Parts: sequence; C-alpha cells; structure tokens
Amino acid sequence: MMIGPRFNRALFDPLLVVLLALQLLVVAGLVRAQTCPSVCSCSNQFSKVICTRRNLREVPDGISTNTRLLNLHENQIQIIKVDNFKHLRHLEILQLSRNHIRTIEIGAFNNLANLLTLELFDNRLTTIPNGAFEYLSKLKELWLRNNPIESIPSYAFNRIPSLRRLDLGEMRRLSYISEGAFEGLSNLRYLNLATCNLREIPNLTPLVKLDELDLSGNHLTVLRPGSFQGLTHLQKLWMMHSQIQIIERNTFDDLQSLLELNLAHNNLTLLPHDLFTPLHHLQRIQLHHNPWNCNCDILWLSWWLKEIVTTGSTCCARCSTPNNLKGRHIAELDQNFFTCYAPVILEPPADLNVTEGMAAELKCRASTSLTSVSWITPNGTIMTHGAYKVRISVLNDGTLNFTNVSARDTGLYTCMVSNSAGNTTASATLNVTATDTNYTYFSTVTVETMEPTQEETEATEHKVGPTPVIIWETTNVTTSLTPQSTKATDKTFTIPITESSIPGIDEVMKTTKIIIGCFVAITLMAAVMLVIFYKMRKQHHRKNHHAPTRTVEIINVDDELRGGSPIESHLPMPAIEHEHLNHYNSYKSPFNHTTTVNTINSIHSSVHEPLLIRASSKDNVQETQI
Repeated sequence: MMIGPRFNRALFDPLLVVLLALQLLVVAGLVRAQTCPSVCSCSNQFSKVICTRRNLREVPDGISTNTRLLNLHENQIQIIKVDNFKHLRHLEILQLSRNHIRTIEIGAFNNLANLLTLELFDNRLTTIPNGAFEYLSKLKELWLRNNPIESIPSYAFNRIPSLRRLDLGEMRRLSYISEGAFEGLSNLRYLNLATCNLREIPNLTPLVKLDELDLSGNHLTVLRPGSFQGLTHLQKLWMMHSQIQIIERNTFDDLQSLLELNLAHNNLTLLPHDLFTPLHHLQRIQLHHNPWNCNCDILWLSWWLKEIVTTGSTCCARCSTPNNLKGRHIAELDQNFFTCYAPVILEPPADLNVTEGMAAELKCRASTSLTSVSWITPNGTIMTHGAYKVRISVLNDGTLNFTNVSARDTGLYTCMVSNSAGNTTASATLNVTATDTNYTYFSTVTVETMEPTQEETEATEHKVGPTPVIIWETTNVTTSLTPQSTKATDKTFTIPITESSIPGIDEVMKTTKIIIGCFVAITLMAAVMLVIFYKMRKQHHRKNHHAPTRTVEIINVDDELRGGSPIESHLPMPAIEHEHLNHYNSYKSPFNHTTTVNTINSIHSSVHEPLLIRASSKDNVQETQI
C-alpha cells in the first residue's frame, strides 16, 4: 500500500503528535478510573473498593481514581509509602486497621485532600505519625487505638485542627503524655483514652468543645480539683474500672454541662460533702460496684440521690460496710440509722495583720476531708471549696488564699464547715495596712497661754529669769498637744503641723543597692584604667627595647697629633665594608672641627655601623653602644 507524502507530513506534524498523546492519556485515565484490582471487589461504579483479608503485603495497584471508600482491613501491610494513594483525590474513608503497619512515610497522605476518616487501629506503630497528617485539612475521625505507642509529644495533632473524633484507647505501653499533646484540637468532640495506663489525667484544657471523654480502665487513684479544667461543654464522662479511691472536693466543679457520669467498678468508699452540687444538668450517674462505707458522711449522698436520680436507678449504689447495712441501697438511708455530730474545726482562722500587696492565708482545717468548707467575705459573698477569683481562692484544705491583698480586703472573714449533722463556724479579722507610709496630714494643736500680772511684769523687768518650761502631752491616736500651765486664758491658737513618717525598709534597701552599684561601677572603671595604663607602658617599653643601636668608639689620643703613623700602629681598625661610611680615614687625618662635624653627621646617618669618635684626652680607649 502506498502512503503519500501528504500523509507522511501529517504524521510528523508536532501538533498532531501532541493531540494524539493527550487522547491516549484520556483513554488511559478513563480505563484506570473504571478498573478494579484483581484481588479486590468493587461496587457503586468503582467508588467502593474492598480488599479485606487478602494477605496483601502492600497496597495493590489499579485502584480506581473514583474510589471514595478503600478498605484494606486485616492484611499484612507493613509500610505505607508516599505514592500509594497519590491518585485517589476523591477518597473519603481509608481503612488500614489490623495490619502490621510499622512505618508511615512523611507525606503518604498528602494528596488525600477530601479524606474524612482514617483508621489505623490494631497496628504496630510506635510513634504518632504526625508528619503524615500535613495536608489532611478535612479529616474528621482518626483511629489509633491499640498501637504500641509509648509517648504522645507536644503538638502531635496540631496539623489536623478539623478533627472531631480521636481514638487513642488501649495504648497499654503509653507512659508519657506531654502538657501540649492536644494543642490545636479546638474542634474535638470525642476523645478515647481508655486503658492507656494513665496514672493521672493529662492536660485537657485545649479541648474547649469536648463532649465525650472516656478514661476507663486506667490507674487514676486520686481525682483532684482542676483535673477537668476548661471542659465546660463536656456532657459524658466515663471512668469505670479506673481504681479510683479518692475524689477530692470540687473535682467536678468545671463540668457545668455534664449529663452522664459513670464511676462504677472503682474503690470508692466515701465522697466529699456536696461533691455533685455544681452538676446542675446531671441526669444519669452510675455508682455501683464500689465498696461504700455507709456512715454519717454518706447521708448527703443519700439525700442527693433521692432528689436527683430517677426512680429505679438508685439500686446501683449499695452499702458494703458496716455489716448491718451491707447490701442496702444508699438512697434508703437516713439519720435514724446513725448518730451524727456537727463537724469540728481543728485549726480555726486567726486574726492577721498584713501590708498591702503581700500574700496572705486564713486557715480553716476541719476534722475530716469529707466536710464542705465555705468562706463568707466581709461583703457577704460566699466562696466555696475550689472557688476562684482574681486574687482570692479556697484551697483544697479549706484555706482562704490571697495572692496579694488590698485595702478593700480588710474585714471579718467567717469559715463555715458543714456536714450532714450541721454547720460549724469560726471567724477572723484581716487588717491590711497601706504601703504608702509618707502621709502628710494636718493635726489640730491647742496652745494655751498665760498672761502675766502687773507685779510679775514689773518683777520680770527688774530681773530676768530662765525661760519657763512647757510640758507637752501627746497621744498615738491624735496629734493634740496641750501645754501645762498654772493659769489658763481663753486665747487658743490652732497650728497646722505636717508630719512624715520615717522612710521604710524598702527605701533603705533601694538606697543601699544604688550605693553598692556605684561602688562596683567605680571599681570596674579603675580596673579598666589600670589595664589600659599597663598595656600603654608595656608598648612604650617594647618600642624602646627594639630601637636601633649604634656602636660608638671613643678613642682618646694626645692633644697634639704628630701624624697618622703612630695612630695606625697603636689603633688598628677593622676594615669597613662600605666606602661611604669609612670613618677610619677621618681618624687618620688631623683632628679638626670639620672632622668632628663629619663624625657627628655620620653618627646620625649610620644606623647599624660602628661610629668612632676621637677625643683629646689620654685615657684608655672606650667602646660603647648608643
């Protein structure tokens, strides 16, 4: 078959080649979009791909680009690579649970911008793969349950702020949770920390929208106030099988929206008075399977259960001790079963004098930690255990704590300790002294004078005696000064007096610090000047030491020079290398003024050569260096 030149030219046309390549890519894409891996089953137009229990060791190829749900549950995959899911831009649910995954490469989920749910539970991850969560901007649910993760670092999930549900349960090797582990999860609604070997409740303050929290199966021996700080929206709290023995006063004060509380299967025997009072919306509570000790301290719980818990649900809390009440429902108890007494305050508050700005404490320790402690302030405000204001708080032991007192805190404070039998009160006065000690004020001074009689005046004119002495009486409360005199008149004078107190210790300390600072500064300046002087002196000495030296030979000859031959015979001179510096010839010539001038000039002009000077004395020849 003959192919014409026109067809050949069209075949090699670049534009045509590009169009054909694009068409092939489109066809290949359509084919891939409609394919299903041979080891998987697909449905809903290839949008749902099921590859469970296929003994897969890696993510299979040929997954349709239209896939929205990919289930790789129960396989043997160990590594999630960067390019495993790069073409699945529409994927919404990825199930990788119950594999052998040890490593997830950074960026493995980068192209999954529409992913909503990521299941990684029951694998072998030892760290939180936070580097793989970089671009999961729509992720709502993350399941990491039952992985051998040992620690959760700070900002472990801050790259997925859209997260609503986080499952970290059954991490039995978990030993450390950082204070900032949950930073950035402001939208989280559900958190599972059950069976995580927790010894205390981690910092949950960033979870401001949390609705459900599961802490079951841990080792939370003691629950303290502030454990649930910030969880004002929490509605459900589960703490079953957590070995809880003690719940301190006001532990649940922050849970104002709580609807359900489960404390079953713990080691609780008693609860503090009015522990559940702040839970105004509580509807369901589980207290069964606890060794309750039924005595006077549990009566408040009996009354509370009768008022709050619905009929038929009170059967869940039963007495364990004493034997005569064992098995009885707590809600059936009343005062007829016990002989109860009002609480005793072992350490009542004492009057306190403090200076404004200082910290202060008013103690109020009761005979048992199960009582309720409240404080009545001077303005009538009642502060309960765990209550907090800007500067004032009630500590766990009932102490009223002031971080810094002010003048308006002055007044009478009453501590009220309550239990089921009654209340006991004790009061103390807090006196606050202002810090400003330099007061200026006016005091009235009454001065009574005495008018002398005419005889006394004449006697005074003839004889001048000593000045009469006036005795002043002062008091600490006022500055009223009264002179004593034998006679009084009706004339009084009011004199304004200005007083200022002695400077306080703070001013003295401030002045002392200034003086010490000046002394240290002067000492340092003197040291610096000494160092500079020493360096300048050393530099000057070094310059003098390295100055050029000259050799001057002073030759003493007779006053009358007879000729050159005797001198040559007695003073043989070494040969001079440079002719222009040959001073030997000058010594052979008769001594005259011109020779002396030339010699001096040669001294100034020569640096390294020895200089010979002829003198007129008969002393021995001397040689010196200049």
